[in-house]
Amino acid sequence: MTTIDTERLVIRPWEDADAADALAIYGDEQVTRWLSPVMSRVPDVTAMRLLLQKWQENGDPAPAGHWAVVRRDTSQLVGGVGLLHLPPWQGDLELAWQLAPTAWGHGYAAEAGSALVRWAMHQGNVDEVFAVVRPDNTRGAATAQRIGMEWIGETDKYHDLNLHLYRIRHYDLSYR
Repeated sequence: MTTIDTERLVIRPWEDADAADALAIYGDEQVTRWLSPVMSRVPDVTAMRLLLQKWQENGDPAPAGHWAVVRRDTSQLVGGVGLLHLPPWQGDLELAWQLAPTAWGHGYAAEAGSALVRWAMHQGNVDEVFAVVRPDNTRGAATAQRIGMEWIGETDKYHDLNLHLYRIRHYDLSYR
């Protein structure tokens, strides 16, 4: 998997050693309650390590995958991003982001998400990427918009949930 550098962040593959820090993200209900599909809070470091191993062994071809988001200046793990195939037909690609609550409000999700989208479109021959956001998740909607995604409507196509759908196309990158 590729490592992507931004001004403030390093987006890199997950490592087993990340389990304890990742638990601060995926073990926090403030984070997991917004995920689609619904993801239960990871209960402990052992379960987190197993989830990271599953993500590392993911057989999806690039550019799909999960990455850790690390602050460049401190090497602190602050979140995760992913490009995931959306059900039901796995044809659409979703950008997903999760940050530790202590990292909220600094623009890390938008910075990491934007970098991952650009990499996927320039290196992975991806024409468009979607984000699905729960209707009450105003922070998630604002992040999608900061990434440059446009709201295209509501849908129940994915995960059997009513979700707001955002999209960015390769064409849109030339105007940013």
